[in-house]
Amino acid sequence: MTVAATRMSKLRILCLHGFTSNGAVHAHQMRKITAPLSTEIEFIFPDGPHGVDVDSQMDLSKPATKMWADYVAENSKAGHRAWWFAREGNWHNKETGGFFGLEKSLQHLGEVLDKEGPVHAICGFSQGACLAGMLIALLSDKNVEHPLRKLLGSKQGSPMAGMFFSGFKARFAQYDSIYEPGIGVPTLHVMGENDQLVSRLRSESLLQVCEGARLFEHAGGHDIPKSEEDREHCVQFLRQTLSGKTVA
Repeated sequence: MTVAATRMSKLRILCLHGFTSNGAVHAHQMRKITAPLSTEIEFIFPDGPHGVDVDSQMDLSKPATKMWADYVAENSKAGHRAWWFAREGNWHNKETGGFFGLEKSLQHLGEVLDKEGPVHAICGFSQGACLAGMLIALLSDKNVEHPLRKLLGSKQGSPMAGMFFSGFKARFAQYDSIYEPGIGVPTLHVMGENDQLVSRLRSESLLQVCEGARLFEHAGGHDIPKSEEDREHCVQFLRQTLSGKTVA
């Protein structure tokens, strides 16, 4: 069997990292979830197209932030990456602000999907989880006329599932139209009980636009679940929602 044939026999999941992370670091964070599924599923971990200026975009006076910045720099080549930079007002819309660089990220991911897709599910952490929700909504059959949809290429159809770690809905009104049709595929919303960066209320804003969403809370904070039992819950969600699905 050729390498190409082996690859095409697997389901594929797009995994999106959080702000100031990158694909390699996110793959390491997700390894205990992806490893049990590696014979069934191919996981794609792209880098965000925007570099983050650590000195101006991160508060390095906080020990935890400095430790994270050093960890990313020392353990990956892509450096600190982002999918956008949130701007409050004075950008495109003086009243609501927006996500500076979102269009470039959508175009970048459209190229990834054309080259490595189509994918059967989309997962994300924090900023990546917000983007994952936007992607799934934009790729819905009900959103084919949305102006941002054209940036995602022509190869990718509606994914079959989504999994969001510390996710949230885009807070600016200019993006409300993305969510208007609702997200109709199965989704798992994973929240940390001690998450100090994304509140439960903020996470629920994304959950509320997803039909039949499942909520799973773990005892940690703003991170990927660490206990074997919690990780197994995520593994089983993917197995159950993608079981019996055919590959493209």
